[in-house]
Amino acid sequence: MKKMSLGIKLSGMVLCSMLILAAALFFTSTLEHGTKVDEYYKEIASKLSLTVADSVDGDLVARLRLLVEEDEFKELRKEAEETGNWEPVWDYIEKKGVREQFEALYNSLEQIRKDMDVKYIYIHSIEGSVSVYLVSAPEGIEYLGLVGPNAEEFSMYTTNVHIDPDVSNMGGEWVCSAYEPIYDSAGNAVSTVGVDIDMNQVMADRNHFRYRMINFSFVITVLTVIIGIMLVRKYAVKPIEQLTEGAKAFSDEEEGYSKESVISMDIHSGDEIETLYNETRIMQLKILDYVANITKITAEKERISAELNVATQIQADMLPRIFPPFPERNEFDLYDSMNPAKEVGGDVYDFFMIDDDHLGLVMADVSGKGVPAALFMVIAKTLIKNRALSGNYSGPGEVLADANNQLCEGNEAELFVTVWFGILTISTGHVIFASGGHEYPAFYRLEEGFRIEKDKHGMPLATMEGLKFRETETDLKPGERLFLYTDGVTEATNGEQELFGEKRMIESLQRHSKDSIEDMLLNVRKDIDAFVGDAPQFDDLTMLGIVYKGV
Repeated sequence: MKKMSLGIKLSGMVLCSMLILAAALFFTSTLEHGTKVDEYYKEIASKLSLTVADSVDGDLVARLRLLVEEDEFKELRKEAEETGNWEPVWDYIEKKGVREQFEALYNSLEQIRKDMDVKYIYIHSIEGSVSVYLVSAPEGIEYLGLVGPNAEEFSMYTTNVHIDPDVSNMGGEWVCSAYEPIYDSAGNAVSTVGVDIDMNQVMADRNHFRYRMINFSFVITVLTVIIGIMLVRKYAVKPIEQLTEGAKAFSDEEEGYSKESVISMDIHSGDEIETLYNETRIMQLKILDYVANITKITAEKERISAELNVATQIQADMLPRIFPPFPERNEFDLYDSMNPAKEVGGDVYDFFMIDDDHLGLVMADVSGKGVPAALFMVIAKTLIKNRALSGNYSGPGEVLADANNQLCEGNEAELFVTVWFGILTISTGHVIFASGGHEYPAFYRLEEGFRIEKDKHGMPLATMEGLKFRETETDLKPGERLFLYTDGVTEATNGEQELFGEKRMIESLQRHSKDSIEDMLLNVRKDIDAFVGDAPQFDDLTMLGIVYKGV
């Protein structure tokens, strides 16, 4: 049988589409009508503002500008606003010899306003970022010297540039506004005349016209839809319904998809729907294969996810997380925070009492992320802590050297770890530490606040055997602090690819330097989150802070 294209069957809808297009054209006409009305009133406002500006005595306006800036006038105006008695203001402008001119100018503007059926005509002066009214019809003397809204947008008047009129909604009232500069006898722009034409009735008429056009378009649309539905129902919807029923039967199988649920019906419409039916049957058969594969993959992902959850818990249990960690010790207070980029991370922190007078502090960052980094982190942490607790070493440098040699053994994955390890003598505040390529620590000094103090860096651990690590010594006075962190802090990146950086970190620490050590770390993390915003976290973010209180 010769196939007939679905496009031919739906050709009858072209006529319906033309009707819809006609409705759209009617709607466009309402917009064009509104534009013409706006342009008409804009032209009126523009010409009127220019006429008024040309007729106003610029020298008088200049004198009024100077008058309203006088302190005595401002005091009289303030009293008049409070008491409602404006006679002292009238007396003052009469004393200045401008009362008659002011009244004449006001009466002239008011007469023009009434004759031209204008809502407002006013003269105002641009003084910096504010507008000062000089004459306003029909408002009268009460507007003389009144400070108006922000007027930065009118600064162009001082350069004698005309601004185009604008139709806008001012506090719920539609007005058409136009402005022109006023010049004194020397040709200097001294003020601005503004004209506001009431557009509320015009807008109401325009809306009424629009509503009539919308109603007309609605009726045409309804008729078009009815005719279109009849055609589409006959030539497209009914065959598609048959195809939908078959597809629904396939998707509603309670016990899962099966070859028995594949669409099996006869559709011989002779157009694209018949082709769609044939392609749908092929797709359903492929879905059966996909579902089998997805089921297998999902089971594997669930197993891996369960193992990752266990790994996350194990990692969390291995790190100190009870605070305060040494409630019986009053000589110091410390707190830490770690947020891995994945389920498990490669950052590590640790602190432990080596003996009654020495506290060990560790901050480390393993290269990479995820499970491999976490496993390497556990090994590094264990080696450093066990060696430190043995007490058989000359200082932190020797502890890192021994840990480095052991980490190099069998390191086929070629992972490495940056480490900062220090020992605090609790009785004196003396700190001796060594660094294996880790971030420089930040110290809070009583005289200077927080600052980065660069130490004698060594190579990261597990890069090569036989490394030596130089030691650095410093002292903490009571009240001073030590802040350790991984590069996830300084390299936190926002959506514009900007790094948080050491400068922002120090500024954040300084802002919160008077907080408790716990609040300080929590507030620094808030500052980082605010900087990063919605950007994803690419690296583990770990911090440790300690405040030395003294013996």
